[in-house]
Amino acid sequence: MAVYKRKSAWYIDFYYQGRRYRQRVGSRRKDAEEALNRVRIQIAEGTYVPMRERPDPLVPATEAVSFITFVEGEFLPWSEAQHSANHHTRLKSIVNRHLKDIFANSTLTAITTKDVEDYKVRRLRRGRYRRGRRIYPVTEATVNRELCCLKVILRKAEEWGFIPFSPARTVRTFREKPAEPVLLSAEEIARLLEAVSAHLRALLACIVYAGVRKTELFQLRWEDINWGEQQLVVASRREQHTKNYESRSIPINDALLEALLHHREHYARSKSPFVFSNRQGCPYTDLREPLNAAAKRAGIGERVKLHQLRHAFCSHALMAGIDARTVQKWMGHKDLKTTLRYAHVSPDHEKAAIQNLSYVLDPASRAGLIGETASSR
Repeated sequence: MAVYKRKSAWYIDFYYQGRRYRQRVGSRRKDAEEALNRVRIQIAEGTYVPMRERPDPLVPATEAVSFITFVEGEFLPWSEAQHSANHHTRLKSIVNRHLKDIFANSTLTAITTKDVEDYKVRRLRRGRYRRGRRIYPVTEATVNRELCCLKVILRKAEEWGFIPFSPARTVRTFREKPAEPVLLSAEEIARLLEAVSAHLRALLACIVYAGVRKTELFQLRWEDINWGEQQLVVASRREQHTKNYESRSIPINDALLEALLHHREHYARSKSPFVFSNRQGCPYTDLREPLNAAAKRAGIGERVKLHQLRHAFCSHALMAGIDARTVQKWMGHKDLKTTLRYAHVSPDHEKAAIQNLSYVLDPASRAGLIGETASSR
């Protein structure tokens, strides 16, 4: 047991039932020493209760807000105002499809850490989801997304004074198994562009040649294309902002320019401001079925995601020798580490790189190779 000072505040440091506790007391050493003595006496008498387990005097003991009431009346309205439309929709879907059924009859104060742990384990063991005619077990990543949603709900309940502390604070997420990176080669991308429906070819070209995100692409407007300077502007608007809330411009190469001009001439909707829209003039929301059908026709598997093409853009740009900072700007990443995580190196590129390295480190082998080639002629 000890007292210590950090900046202008004094803290007490002690162990109770094998767990370490550090609590801020005040600005005077004397107050910290008195608080530590009280804790020492309470532990000796067996009457000590940790701060996080004490009832909050600001929350009346008779008040019992149900989980459903809090989520629908407090959390979801806050989420809608705080998050993007896509993120709010995901949180709302998790609440309606999973959390409501489990905690429908529970009050916030009745939910314990054991309840959260039980939900996490039971969801992984018994959870299933349907895709088409097939049924698959849920993965650790799926459970972690749901658990993070529940942790945010309970943390907000704590911050807003509905419960004294969040029971999910100490619950850990599952360790996720990293997915094997699947990098589409240049030949596979060319076959995919050839196999996809003509009215969607320019849409895929915007990802393949510019690395635009799916949500940014669906909201792309004709006014965002600068035909004179060949620039594609990914605009962050109030009603639909980008992921990092910043606009950026990406140069349009000749292949993308040709695809966009062809799309404007043959498939543009006269009354729609969006570059890519359906027959009603509204932006697309999902293209999984036509994309999977095109991938099957191209012979590159039954499932290809639009985001996979964004990974391919980043990887091929870096393998082509474009500096990472430029690729980071095009991708719209704030951190260079994110750009490097997107990058996957093809086996052929690795082989060529290691051969170049061997020539650099061993000039004699390169000279011998040149001499052998000359003698063979």
